[in-house]
Amino acid sequence: MKRILIIDDEEDFARFIKKNLEETGEFKAEMLNDAKDVLKGVKLFMPDLILLDLVMPDIGGLEVCEILNNDKDTQEIPIIIVSALGGYTDIKRAYKLGVIGYLTKPFDFSHLLDEIRKALSRKEGK
Repeated sequence: MKRILIIDDEEDFARFIKKNLEETGEFKAEMLNDAKDVLKGVKLFMPDLILLDLVMPDIGGLEVCEILNNDKDTQEIPIIIVSALGGYTDIKRAYKLGVIGYLTKPFDFSHLLDEIRKALSRKEGK
């Protein structure tokens, strides 16, 4: 069973994604609603993939990407951005930081599942 970490300050959204992911029977999902201790949270759960919001209090998603990219234990974990920000600049910056997918809220859950499965199969293919 693949482990997915949802990092999003919108608890209702994160809970919805967690519930739907786990109902597929393919995933174990955890939520992190505060990105302040992101490195500690990621290392505790050691996910196969991270779903990351960009707009959060205290620390933004792009900063989270940089933190994870600069740690040898977390730099290989694929990240898919799930954000209300859909501007070209935001998307370009995220991809420059190595994210492998970018979905703009709101989105269709089946599209998210497709992106997650693609990302995980790419990771396994390395």
